[in-house]
Amino acid sequence: MIHTEIRRRWRPGERLMLLGPGGVGKSTLGRALAATLGWPLIDLDLEFCERIEVIGPFIAAQGYERYRAENLALAERLAREATPSTVFVTSSGFLAAASGTEDRRRADRLVATGYGVTLLPSLEVNLATSVVVERQLTRGFGFERQSEDRKFRQRFAIYRETGDMLIAATASPERIAAAIIDGLGLTAAA
Repeated sequence: MIHTEIRRRWRPGERLMLLGPGGVGKSTLGRALAATLGWPLIDLDLEFCERIEVIGPFIAAQGYERYRAENLALAERLAREATPSTVFVTSSGFLAAASGTEDRRRADRLVATGYGVTLLPSLEVNLATSVVVERQLTRGFGFERQSEDRKFRQRFAIYRETGDMLIAATASPERIAAAIIDGLGLTAAA
């Protein structure tokens, strides 16, 4: 089942901003959406790795706060350069800064330049946590179960309440993309 909650109507020409914690499938969904719609794709994690440095070593050398600052600046630059009707995949910690901080305000402003689609595997925190933690542990980044569990639970409420559309599903990326396209009244590329 795919739970779809539309909080605001999509306006033609808006980019789709994919939001959510790590391990929810934003990058995979982004590729499926971009291919189906025939739109350009910007994946912030991939862009960071290509333009700045591989994320893990960067965080190890520079620290997480420096990564967040560089990541946000890159996201702002990419958004300014992007054409309308782009699929933009944000990074896992994109909205993780504390509410009311300048970092969070900048991230929120950037998301507001498009149509935010938040992806979660379930609306039930325990089930969502279980799915995401298992995915994260298989990604080969050296994540630890306890810290991933804690991190996801801390971010769950932020992401649950964020975005113009909320999708909760564990369906295939193609099925989720089809639900988003249908829900927004978009047209697949020929």
